[in-house]
Amino acid sequence: MNIFGGFMKKIVSTAMVLALALTLGIQYANAGGKSDAAPAKKKGNPQVTMILKDNTSPGWRYLASAALATGKEIGVDVTEHSPLQSQNANEQMQSMEDAIEKGVDAIIIAPVDSAGIVPAIEKAKNAGIPVFTSNTRAFVKNPKDIVTFVGVENEPGGYNIAKYMFGLFPQGKDINLIIIDGNRSGQTTLDRIAGIERAIKEDSRVKLLDSQEAKFSRAQAQEIMENFLVKHKTIDLVLALNDDMAIGAYNSIKAAGRLNEMKISGFDGTPEGLQAVLDGQISATLNQDLPGQGSEAVKAVKALLDGKSVSDWIKVGGEVCIPSNAQQFLGKLKK
Repeated sequence: MNIFGGFMKKIVSTAMVLALALTLGIQYANAGGKSDAAPAKKKGNPQVTMILKDNTSPGWRYLASAALATGKEIGVDVTEHSPLQSQNANEQMQSMEDAIEKGVDAIIIAPVDSAGIVPAIEKAKNAGIPVFTSNTRAFVKNPKDIVTFVGVENEPGGYNIAKYMFGLFPQGKDINLIIIDGNRSGQTTLDRIAGIERAIKEDSRVKLLDSQEAKFSRAQAQEIMENFLVKHKTIDLVLALNDDMAIGAYNSIKAAGRLNEMKISGFDGTPEGLQAVLDGQISATLNQDLPGQGSEAVKAVKALLDGKSVSDWIKVGGEVCIPSNAQQFLGKLKK
């Protein structure tokens, strides 16, 4: 009887050990333990959070609209969570936190603060959520923290549009320059300024009178330009780092009755900017292909989630848009 009882105890003990081992194995797998098997795919379309720099500016609306439309076409559910206040880095951080908490399949972001957003990107990566940047790079320490950047080459873009604008002035003519820039905590502004500065170094005629950031806002650029017109008697050229600011500067210059004194350029190639080129309000803009920045980012997300390789930089745009080709680019945007 004692022998039989001991035998039964061994059987029960062995069964308990096997059950415990099975339970631990399941818990380990659920916690993300390493396995040769591919992770199980979630049912339904991939859920993607897209975070831009605001939810009102025309340029961002073109990018967002293209991203949403592409998502519908290829089976990716894109939800935009952009700041209510333009260029608000804190709102972007909160949107990142919300996306991580929800456990979305991917995040697309155009950072307001290229350095400040890095901790949130690292947190997303640690949570297993791939991050894609569009329009503006993030200054990550580890390049692998970002799957890809979708955007234009901003430093060459700044250089090329500056060289084009300088070329509109006769040889020997001094060029008194104003720069209305965007947001100096963002990579796009820093790179565009670097390109303009490179062009300035190559042209001894150019004298930089003043520069100030207007946060890519038409209203702020208009106010800043009003102040520059009072401060500086002679201005020959205004380089604005986006089309909205170029139009804001134009409005101030027109109100002051000084349109015949200076030339203006923008950057982005938005429909408003291209139309301003065709109407003679500004001399040039640079095509960023904002719709392409949205659609290509969503396509990259789908490719990665389908197990395909994605290049670390998907380049779009880069052409200087002038009166002779602006209609061509405008036609593409209106299709």
